[in-house]
Amino acid sequence: MGRRLRDVLAVLLFTLLFAAGIKSCVMDAYRIPSASMSGTIVPGDLILVNKFLYGARTPEKFLYVRLPQFRFPALAAVARGDVIVFDFPGEPDEVLPVRNQFLVKRCVGLPGDTVEVAQRNLIVNGYRDPRSFSQYDTVPFRTVVPYAGMTVPLDAASFRDWSVFIQREGHTAERRKEEVLIDGRPAASYTVERDYYFAVGDNAKNSYDSRSWGFIPAENIIGRAMLVYWSRGDDGIRWERIGKLVQ
Repeated sequence: MGRRLRDVLAVLLFTLLFAAGIKSCVMDAYRIPSASMSGTIVPGDLILVNKFLYGARTPEKFLYVRLPQFRFPALAAVARGDVIVFDFPGEPDEVLPVRNQFLVKRCVGLPGDTVEVAQRNLIVNGYRDPRSFSQYDTVPFRTVVPYAGMTVPLDAASFRDWSVFIQREGHTAERRKEEVLIDGRPAASYTVERDYYFAVGDNAKNSYDSRSWGFIPAENIIGRAMLVYWSRGDDGIRWERIGKLVQ
């Protein structure tokens, strides 16, 4: 192999690794497939996502080889109102999601927040969310977003609500008559090990979100949506949307 060819291959390899690093750890592009965030981003938008802000994750795979994953320290914490991109945690009855997909929603609840829907409004920590616009047709509910160290009482009645959650955190959970067992041992409570978030779509009447499938583990969050860099609809390119900040 000649020296020139080796140099070319080295440059190509470096370029490939650099591009993969940027895509995996710094910035990536995502296409918006649904109308769940209409009013902010719409179907046909392509958005840039800042992966470095919340702590970039190293790639899970490189050239089909699975790698150990590491997360860099975050530059900023997820804030209420951020439009976030995240790995779908799964349907309510799935310990591991059958569908591997990315979702884009607005974070409305941080770890420890009390989130409720009442009189068709979204209320967080007792305050009406200004974006709710009386569009939340969900059955009224009230919940606390789990946080690391939170203690959850367990009994035969509450087991159904928490069994999948506990298994997602890496434990076995089962009920024997009126007794709850975690990792094979009787348990009257469970201490949450991770922080979680609650996110909904801006187009709440047409959004499948935390109201239906629950909380988002902190490690599932990929990054923050920053900018619409391209947009195309049925009528062609939507020039007026290109360069629009996601807010």
